[in-house]
Amino acid sequence: MPLQIDSFLFILRILLVILLYLFLMQVVLAITRDLRKSGGGSGAGRSKALGHLVVVNSGPSSLMPGTRFALEPQTSIGRGPTNTIQISDQVVSAEHSRLWLRNGVWYVQDAGSANGTYVNNQPAREALTARAGDIVSVGYIQFKLTQ
Repeated sequence: MPLQIDSFLFILRILLVILLYLFLMQVVLAITRDLRKSGGGSGAGRSKALGHLVVVNSGPSSLMPGTRFALEPQTSIGRGPTNTIQISDQVVSAEHSRLWLRNGVWYVQDAGSANGTYVNNQPAREALTARAGDIVSVGYIQFKLTQ
């Protein structure tokens, strides 16, 4: 009987160590992801930007007109921490909209947001194409798509 209890406690210790390592790995991954976003979130130092969203009209948000956000081939906009472009404003949903580049053409689609996503004042409930110079509205914030 004492041998079984010792074996059980040994197995519990091993499971605790495994859980501790898994937790530490998640912490390191989260920190790495945050550092990558803070290092290139506004796109100021990036040379491989495929395009930019430039704030034209910030509406009631705290964004300054002229603020530039670099676009990646798959870009998400929202308040949540997992978005490519993170905007801390109440008019922006946690996951607000998505932009992606396919065959040299940008597509914009709303992600089920409360305040909507528009391309040149057309609702982007379904994916809409966007070209350089088009206005992409995320809630009350208007961006100009540039290359």
